[in-house]
Amino acid sequence: MDHDAQQLADRPNENLTQCKAHLVSHSLNNAKFPKSARLLSPKQFKFVFAKAQKFSNRHWTFIVRPNQQAAPRLGLAIAKKQLMKSVWRNRVKRLARETFRQHKQALSGYDIVVLGRRGMQEVDNETLCNSFEHLIRQLKKRGKKPVEDKK
Repeated sequence: MDHDAQQLADRPNENLTQCKAHLVSHSLNNAKFPKSARLLSPKQFKFVFAKAQKFSNRHWTFIVRPNQQAAPRLGLAIAKKQLMKSVWRNRVKRLARETFRQHKQALSGYDIVVLGRRGMQEVDNETLCNSFEHLIRQLKKRGKKPVEDKK
C-alpha cells in the first residue's frame, strides 16, 4: 500500500465526511425551487389555462403553455376531491416538484400546471415518477412550441 492510501485508510471518517459535505452542498444548490420557477398567482394560472395544450395519462394531467422566459415554471393543482388526505396530496406534490426539478432543462420555455388524478395514493413513488417522465417525453416529442396568437 502506498503512502497516500495508508493515510486514507488511517482516517476513513474524515474523508467520508468531506465527501458527504461536498455532495450535500452540491445537491442543495441544484435542489432549490425558487419563486421564479413557480406559478403563484391566479393570473398566472389563468394565463396557462387560456390557450394550453393538454397531456395526460393514468396518473397526471399536464396543462402546458409556452412562456416568454428561458426557465420553465410549475404550478400544482392537486385537488382535495381527488386525494382526500393532506398526506397523500403533499406526497404527490413533492414527487411532482422533484421530477420537475430533475427535468428542468427539457422543459425550458414552458409554463406547466400539473393536475393529479383520483387513486394516486395507491401508486408507489417510482410508478408516479415514471408516469410524470412519460408526460415530459410526450411534451418533448411534440417538438416545436405552438405559435401564440397575437392580439
